[in-house]
Amino acid sequence: MKKLMAMLVLAATICMAVAGCGKKADDQTQETVKAAETAPDGSAVTKAAAEVETNAENGLPANRQPDATAPVVDTVMVYAMVNGKMSQVMDSVEELNEQALLDKLIELGTVAEGTTLVSFEKVDTGETVLAGPGAPEGQDTMSVQDGVLTLSGFKPGEGLDEATAEKAVADTYAANFELNQCTVTLQ
Repeated sequence: MKKLMAMLVLAATICMAVAGCGKKADDQTQETVKAAETAPDGSAVTKAAAEVETNAENGLPANRQPDATAPVVDTVMVYAMVNGKMSQVMDSVEELNEQALLDKLIELGTVAEGTTLVSFEKVDTGETVLAGPGAPEGQDTMSVQDGVLTLSGFKPGEGLDEATAEKAVADTYAANFELNQCTVTLQ
């Protein structure tokens, strides 16, 4: 008899717990529906408008379109000091070119102010490698290139020695211009 009573109490407790959780889930569902029916500016959105308004070009809802006035930028990877360690930092420049990359290195503190770009050239090594994904159709191989960067007035950034800063500059140029390696010459 004691076992039967214990089982009944346990069953009643489980039923109460399940019923309580069910009520909570219903409340959350109703709040989600209310949020979906309200636009970000607080105005009410009808179900028909929410279902129909999408951009045919990109499939995004009409109220979630990219900013057409935002500037188009190139993403670059730059070696810079982060929390006392040399790290890869993703950033952007208006247009990827030799001077913009040097300016970004100066901005992030890898190279000190006053360092100027004298020249940068890409040199074919005569080697080829298999073209990977994203290569133009019909292009099976790509030529391997090295870079030669000449800088004037070179000074490492604060907290860096010259060899580390020079290596960071070489690696930054090699990564962004898809070079096998980059040699830095100082004047």
